[in-house]
Amino acid sequence: MYLQYRLYKDANNDTSNVLKEVLKNRGIDDHYTYMNLDESVVIPYQKLDNIEKAVDLFMNHFNEKNKIGILVDEDPDGFCSASMMYLYIKRMDESYPVEYILHTRAKAHGLSDDVSIPSDVKLLIIPDAGTNDTEQCKVLTESGVDILILDHHEKEEDNTYALIVNNQMSDGYENKSLCGAGVVYRFLQALDEENWNEFADDYLDLCALANISDVMDMRSFETRYFTDLGLLNINNKCLQALIDAQNYSMNGKINIHNVQWYITPILNGMIRIGSQEEKELLFRAFIEQDEFFEYKKRATKDKPSETIQESIYDRAARLCKNAKSRQDKQKEKSVEQIAEIAQSIPFDDKVVMIDTSDILDSGLTGVVAIKIAEMFNKPCILLNKFLDKQTGKITYGGSARNVNHSPIDSFKDIVNSTNVFNFGKGHANAFGINLELDKVDEAINAMNNILKDVEYDSTYRVDFILDVEDMSVKLITDLARLEDIVCQGIEEPMLAIENISLTKDCFEIFGKNEDTVSFMIDEIKYIQFKCKGGNPLYDFLQNAWDENDSVTFNIVGKPSINEYNGVRTPQIIIEDVVVISSDSNSEDEDW
Repeated sequence: MYLQYRLYKDANNDTSNVLKEVLKNRGIDDHYTYMNLDESVVIPYQKLDNIEKAVDLFMNHFNEKNKIGILVDEDPDGFCSASMMYLYIKRMDESYPVEYILHTRAKAHGLSDDVSIPSDVKLLIIPDAGTNDTEQCKVLTESGVDILILDHHEKEEDNTYALIVNNQMSDGYENKSLCGAGVVYRFLQALDEENWNEFADDYLDLCALANISDVMDMRSFETRYFTDLGLLNINNKCLQALIDAQNYSMNGKINIHNVQWYITPILNGMIRIGSQEEKELLFRAFIEQDEFFEYKKRATKDKPSETIQESIYDRAARLCKNAKSRQDKQKEKSVEQIAEIAQSIPFDDKVVMIDTSDILDSGLTGVVAIKIAEMFNKPCILLNKFLDKQTGKITYGGSARNVNHSPIDSFKDIVNSTNVFNFGKGHANAFGINLELDKVDEAINAMNNILKDVEYDSTYRVDFILDVEDMSVKLITDLARLEDIVCQGIEEPMLAIENISLTKDCFEIFGKNEDTVSFMIDEIKYIQFKCKGGNPLYDFLQNAWDENDSVTFNIVGKPSINEYNGVRTPQIIIEDVVVISSDSNSEDEDW
């Protein structure tokens, strides 16, 4: 495919202030305020509908010492928000009767049929879920249970059987990019004020982790402010153990990008495919129940095996990393199989939709759907058959994911507008679906019809288009300073660099599989990983016989600083390349 790139809309290609330009390209006009956030960007929590009623409901039960149940949703946001609520209650009264309730089915959400609420619970708190669980709330309410929902998912139906605090449903609360733990944090602030406490801020680290893990848009000044504060003050012992376990990969830096790439994935691995026992241990670690276990460390060249006392926090971190490794192996195998099936889908289909019941663990549908969407550059729905205990029927559940920079603002709205799916519930572009077994073709036809005029664009959006002669170490250094700013909504800076002309002897091929290509120009290293046949530079180097054979090409890449043995080298990590001309063959070639 021919490499295509263009500047962000209304970009000036101005490198005089790269921070201002990059942030403007991502929709932030006031770059100074964004880089110097303070509490002035915080919206009063009173603007959340029902929050004062929620405080009254909670305090009525708390003062009566009624048993409280907290439902733990099956994702990092669910674990963090439930942990924050549990820890706060125990801090108010260590002996208070509060019980956490874990799902028994992977990736289940809200009041699904895999959870049972203990009969002695008088107040059920559902953080990060529950807004649309109308029928389940009705049954519980009629049995005498009060329900408090602290959620951030969009309202799909009326639910009059619970008291709901939800930023999406609060017209006066402008920030819609706050996760479930963010709503819990605002509720804890309200409890602080009611009880003259100063506890809520101690749980901002979990709020930050949840905002990052739930892929909240960090262009929101308030969300970014809360997240930055949380990462500056890591208090939770489990989170600290996870960071310590990933310290080498994170290069000792705790920022949004590193948490997103190295902490969130190992948590997701555990929650998606960990055993019930392992997931419960993880939650106990999040609520800081100090425990120790015997653990036999493997022998190394220098040390024999030994049995040590392992804290619950170190154990949780180790089990999370192990689960992530297992998940990756399963994911890679499944992506291969599903991609092969997807090849046979008509090219004109606007959505990749595949029954993966015999291929894919239901806990992995979301993460695999993301990979398939990226590979085929179109939205993806992966289906999985399951028995609906309420109806007794076998039906399709599954996960839907949209592609980045999609022309579709809300894939969920498209799915629901077909009137074929039973529902699409969740976030706008990452959500769960339910569909009757015999309606797959009808659903595909309906989506094709709705999306018939939509074109999926694979063009790279870049911040600057520059001639290679205009590249400088200062430019790379300035752009690399943005690494602590990169987050959801603020992608890494991207450059298109044109008119690079080199001879074969300027290149180096290395790596375990000899699939890494690099070259140096004016003290800047350019490097591309995992090259193989079909990659224009790789093919040129394989086919060029003479060291003086030359090639002219353009690239798209990300600036960074590589640090090795104390030496810092400005570099461009090449994402894509197109060869303009080459004299190693009789004719110029377009790739």
